[in-house]
Amino acid sequence: MERLQELIQRTDTIQKINALQEHICEELLTYPRISQKIRIKRFIKKYLLFRNIQPVDRFFWPNALLARGLSEVCRGTADSHSMKALEQYLGRWIRKDMPVYYVDNVTNGIPFLDLYERTGDEKYMLASGRLASYLMKYPRDSKGNLPYRLKDGNHIYADTIGMICPFLCRYGIMTEDDAAVKLGVAQMVHFLEDGMDERSGLPYHGFNSDTGMKYGIIGWGRAVGWLTCGMSESLAYLPEKTPQFSFIREHFKGLAEETVKYQREDGSFAWQLQALEGPADTSATAMIACALLRGMQFGNLDADYEDNIFRAGEYLLSRMKNGKVEQCSAECEGFSQYPQYYGNYPWGDGPTLRLFGMMEEI
Repeated sequence: MERLQELIQRTDTIQKINALQEHICEELLTYPRISQKIRIKRFIKKYLLFRNIQPVDRFFWPNALLARGLSEVCRGTADSHSMKALEQYLGRWIRKDMPVYYVDNVTNGIPFLDLYERTGDEKYMLASGRLASYLMKYPRDSKGNLPYRLKDGNHIYADTIGMICPFLCRYGIMTEDDAAVKLGVAQMVHFLEDGMDERSGLPYHGFNSDTGMKYGIIGWGRAVGWLTCGMSESLAYLPEKTPQFSFIREHFKGLAEETVKYQREDGSFAWQLQALEGPADTSATAMIACALLRGMQFGNLDADYEDNIFRAGEYLLSRMKNGKVEQCSAECEGFSQYPQYYGNYPWGDGPTLRLFGMMEEI
């Protein structure tokens, strides 16, 4: 991987990644920033209208993606500043008794396991166990899928694959918990069977597990990112003797092959992969590149993908300004609800730092 080594060692790359790292160390502990207007609305609802309002969740999936970026950097380098921010973030959640509101919170599971392996501190393994227990007890649909939201108990999202499957597989292997591994594997297999578009080979955003109806657009960039990251990371932890390993790996190879067909000349992927003349999305670009690199690292993809990763890295560097990654698409609001706003968001920053952290590790 000589080209990636050259890229990560360039002076401009080092400067931009260091600035991004500094920004994420602060953002991890302060996101989301609550405006005065929102604070007043929350006060009125709670104390004047006597409505129940959910506490601000500072351990949600955007924060978790930031944590994953820092965690990957700590695996590849001896960075005490990033390590301190990560320990402060996860330690704060432990002290709050780890409220888990949605499956999204489990995205923090991989950083917990990383910290446990790095420090040997049992509190991180105990915290991982709590997240695994939450998923094992989480209500499933009739086919064993974990719904993204309980209120929509038959709606299965690609996002969930990236959020929970790598954690379940890695935790299960580390603790010899076969049930956790089987649960993680089942989520991937079911999505590959029921959530893909047969003609293009790309995923829908999700599907209704009762009716089989598929929802969202085909090839939404971040859905491809969530799905490919979930598969490549899970394959990195699973032994080849695992039932369905070959099934998942072959589908991952096929999806990777189809995905890179839509990479543009500047190295980016569009917000919707097939919208080649539409806006680029740094979050999709970074997540897909992470999946390809992890696939290469563990022999689940061949070396031909190095050029795709290199060009994605070049593009992401071109969109960095003042320690932030620009041109990231706004938060999705549900199936087929993709606001066309682009700017700086944690889900662009975190995966981008993770990508370059992976390059450092390799």
